[in-house]
Amino acid sequence: MSSLKNQKSRRGKPALILILFLLFFMPLVTAQTPYDYRINSYSLHFEVLDENMVKETIEVELTANTSLSQYVFYSDYPVENPDAIVSINGKTIIANVSTNVITGNINAVYVNFPELGKGDMAKIRITFYTSGVLQDTDGKKQFAYYIKFSQPVGYFYVRLYVPRGYAVLTPIIPSPNKLESRENSLILEWSRENLRGNEEFYFIVGFSNPIKKGFDLRILFVLVFLAFIGGFYAGMLYRERKKGKPEILKSDEERVIELLKNGPMLQSELVKRLNVSKAKVSILLREMEEKGFIERIKEGRSYLVRLKE
Repeated sequence: MSSLKNQKSRRGKPALILILFLLFFMPLVTAQTPYDYRINSYSLHFEVLDENMVKETIEVELTANTSLSQYVFYSDYPVENPDAIVSINGKTIIANVSTNVITGNINAVYVNFPELGKGDMAKIRITFYTSGVLQDTDGKKQFAYYIKFSQPVGYFYVRLYVPRGYAVLTPIIPSPNKLESRENSLILEWSRENLRGNEEFYFIVGFSNPIKKGFDLRILFVLVFLAFIGGFYAGMLYRERKKGKPEILKSDEERVIELLKNGPMLQSELVKRLNVSKAKVSILLREMEEKGFIERIKEGRSYLVRLKE
């Protein structure tokens, strides 16, 4: 009997080792992500300076998933005089900033900084001036801003400063989380938590012509009441935006387009050229195909990828 027990014990040891091995390595496998960094928070601050110009500030707090030395911000609005500061693990530096027009009216702002290691945290603050977010509609000014996230975001916040002398018109889309009147401005705030990838937002706020008097508190009460009807229009505007507005490119998408400008290429060859995992390339190409940038044609065990005409 003791010999039989010893044989069962010996057979059980490999199985126990295998279970322990899986328990140890499975979390490492599931923890892999196709994103170079995790966005902990993403904040937008807009200050209306006059009838044509807005000062925009983007604040991004991120955690690197791999080595990272550049952050790219894309905008389909004009970008003037950009600058940036970066705080890395508590140390603040002035970052090297450059810009480039990618395709159509899409502008890329490149922020370069000392290399982050996996797990390092950084806070990036980009400031520039733009005239593209203010439009003339029926003789009135309208702030209109569109953003679509290509990956999950922990916390999203938007603040709009409207200067003294302008009356805000309703409806406001989407309904603001907070309205605050100060001596020299009216402040509108929006916030959301735990955004999924591909979530998009379209902000619309109309202004009347400048008036001599300050904000009337009665306007604020009416504003709060009427602003909530803005959600009714949001869905329609999202659909219209999808039809008429180009998608914002990611840096990897930009690289794919540059490669495909030389002609169609097999997906397996793109994996080699981009020097990233097959899984990441597959997700990237599927997203680009959905956006209408490329098309994939089955060829053997791979896909032939080309720019969509």
